[in-house]
Amino acid sequence: MTRRQMMIGSTMLALSGFAKRVQPQAREGSIAVPGGTITWRRFGDGPKTPIILVHGGPGFPSDYLEPFAALGDERPVYVWDQLGCGRSDRPSDTALWTVERSVQEFDAVRTAVVPGRVHILGHSWGSMLAMEWLVTKRPANVRSVIFAGECLSVPRYIEDANALIKTLTPESQAAIAEAERTGNYNTRGYQAVMRDWAPRYLSRTATPANNDFLRRAFAGNGGQIYAHMWGPSEFKCTGVLKSFDRTKDLASLRLPVLFHSGEFDECRPETAKEHAVMTPGAEFTLITGAAHLTMLDAPGASNDAVRKFLARVETA
Repeated sequence: MTRRQMMIGSTMLALSGFAKRVQPQAREGSIAVPGGTITWRRFGDGPKTPIILVHGGPGFPSDYLEPFAALGDERPVYVWDQLGCGRSDRPSDTALWTVERSVQEFDAVRTAVVPGRVHILGHSWGSMLAMEWLVTKRPANVRSVIFAGECLSVPRYIEDANALIKTLTPESQAAIAEAERTGNYNTRGYQAVMRDWAPRYLSRTATPANNDFLRRAFAGNGGQIYAHMWGPSEFKCTGVLKSFDRTKDLASLRLPVLFHSGEFDECRPETAKEHAVMTPGAEFTLITGAAHLTMLDAPGASNDAVRKFLARVETA
């Protein structure tokens, strides 16, 4: 997710009251990770197994995930701002922006902050990071993983994005084609594309103007990380993630898995369903009426789906 994608969209105010109503007081702390210091936060004191939320971007901090803090009545909910964004350190060394170092950071947070039994929810880029961590670290005591708005194959995501581009206005399609031909993504025409794309496939209701979670996330955005790891365009990956594909490893997962998608998700639910079939015993849930940011478009339904899945896991 980029600043220019989400700055313009719907003007609905439906979530402004929700933002004030469900956000409990967070406790926070800091730990050292490879490359600097990150800040983590904890919401809630429920007695059940904690859950760690892994935010997207890369470089888009954890504030937008805070509607999931409502789960804190049942279990501690942990989030952290990955290095380079939000409340965490902002180093300028681009050599830090790799999948391998991000996995080391995730492992440090898990070890130092939530060392016992835990559930994981990774959203967007966070699903990629969670999957990479599970496959390469083989961590113990992970009770389940939720891949929300997942992007476990960048080549497949680009294929899906190309299909969704065809639903945009002819002017938007032409502007995208011209930007990719010239490499210039700063034109007025390309900026207009985001006014077309964002309210269709990112959030159907929320903008930084009407949603405090999203406003704070944009205020702490680490755009340099996104530019290095993904690239200048949502529709074409030119950064270090361009060949990322962990779908072949889905069959090796030996824990409960939930694929969680919005009906209008830019990470298309049809693809998530296919990935669920590739994963032993996995479940799939569709949040109707929501786009990529299900927790903002439909916070109640999103939390309910997560609660029910975790309850099934913990009573199995």
